[in-house]
Amino acid sequence: MSNQYKLEYQELTNALGSDIVFADEPLSKHSTVGIGGPADIFCTPKTKDQLIKIIKLSREMHLPITMLGWGANTLISDLGIRGVVIRNMAKDISIIDNNKIHKQTNNRDLSGNFTQSRWEPFENEEVTKLYEFKDLDYDESKSDKITVIMDSGVDLPYAINYTISNKITGLQWYSRIPGTIGGSIFNNIHGGTHFISEVVNSVEIIDVNNNIVNLQKNDLNFDYDSSRFHTSREIILSVEFELFKGDAERAKHVAIEWAKRKAIQPSNSLGCVFKNLTADQKEQLGLPTTSFGYVIEHVLQMQGFRIGDAKISDKHKAFIENLGNATAKDYLAVIQSIQQKTIEKLGFKPELEIFLLGEGFENVN
Repeated sequence: MSNQYKLEYQELTNALGSDIVFADEPLSKHSTVGIGGPADIFCTPKTKDQLIKIIKLSREMHLPITMLGWGANTLISDLGIRGVVIRNMAKDISIIDNNKIHKQTNNRDLSGNFTQSRWEPFENEEVTKLYEFKDLDYDESKSDKITVIMDSGVDLPYAINYTISNKITGLQWYSRIPGTIGGSIFNNIHGGTHFISEVVNSVEIIDVNNNIVNLQKNDLNFDYDSSRFHTSREIILSVEFELFKGDAERAKHVAIEWAKRKAIQPSNSLGCVFKNLTADQKEQLGLPTTSFGYVIEHVLQMQGFRIGDAKISDKHKAFIENLGNATAKDYLAVIQSIQQKTIEKLGFKPELEIFLLGEGFENVN
């Protein structure tokens, strides 16, 4: 740890305990791709109150704060992250039904103008079987509603299983997406044609002045893989969902089947590295799909491309795998090689769908 933060580390440890505050934690242990240098101070609050306390103390000491969920779509630099990194473990869930609260220790807005997902299946029957979503999709907006409040540290896979087991639906579309509820809202995740913003009612946050504020859905600037939280420096504490008393068996089937179709995606990766093409780009380029994985394989012809142990996946060309000992430098070099070849062949630079965090990444995009 940098000498700069030793006193701050001790103060956080004294306030919260050595079971919550750690020094020089390797962030490769907290990333799905297994890459990343150390965090100067690493905190794992178990409750919302502990999370708030860490945030307030860190701000008082002028420590940089980085929130980290599952590290599923974040490339962390080899030099690590300075200041405090928080892995939120607050996991309370409350079901509010007819004003009765069931605690464990809003409408899908069909009239809203949500950005359409830049996702489209291949026009090929065999590949469609793996990627198609339309045969699983259905509208449950006329089902009775039920409010569920979740801490931002709740794991998304657990949230899906927990709600369906309680005959509550609406989260099944996000099956096999690694991450937390907070991260899901931060990036407005999508499953097929559904965005999680469809079922968000409000979000409780701590703002830059340490005020606890409830923001309504219309305040959240949801877009494709985006929300206000990308730039606001606010930290999500909990989320109020308006879910459905829907067909739990059908929702369970969708969650299981959708997970099966995603099983080809390599786990030792960061998910899809680049955003898919827009519909306009697809038409202009005369391509059969908006999938950037298709572009990498069939247009750029970069299948198998590798630098060090970072390799374009043989399982899914939109993913870059860590074969064992890849560094962030290797991974970034593969990304930049894809970007450069896209510029040369197609005339544009593909947008990243992942985030770059840590020392040395400040001016990389």
